[in-house]
Amino acid sequence: MKKMKKSIVVFSLLSFLVLFSSCSARFLDFTILSSKNVTIDVKKDVPRTTGKASSIKGAIDKAIENAGVGYDALIDGVIYYSSYYCVLFSITRYTVEGTPIKSAEINK
Repeated sequence: MKKMKKSIVVFSLLSFLVLFSSCSARFLDFTILSSKNVTIDVKKDVPRTTGKASSIKGAIDKAIENAGVGYDALIDGVIYYSSYYCVLFSITRYTVEGTPIKSAEINK
């Protein structure tokens, strides 16, 4: 009886630790960020680009790289977050979409 009681306590503690565990991570660093309408004089005839990765920074970098040579920023961007959880692991994926720009061409 004592052994069973001890097993229940240990199981309860482990369950508590698993269910209420968490972590923290750096979420995003940025150079320019705005949720307001900002007028930037650039060519917008470039098709939108997409990047996917397990971090926001990686997804942004892939989106800019997918745009082609010379592009170094995104405007009109959207970040999507998706996650899938299982008992023992989880998968997190960020998708970034935006219109690529060449910052050297701004206001020319």
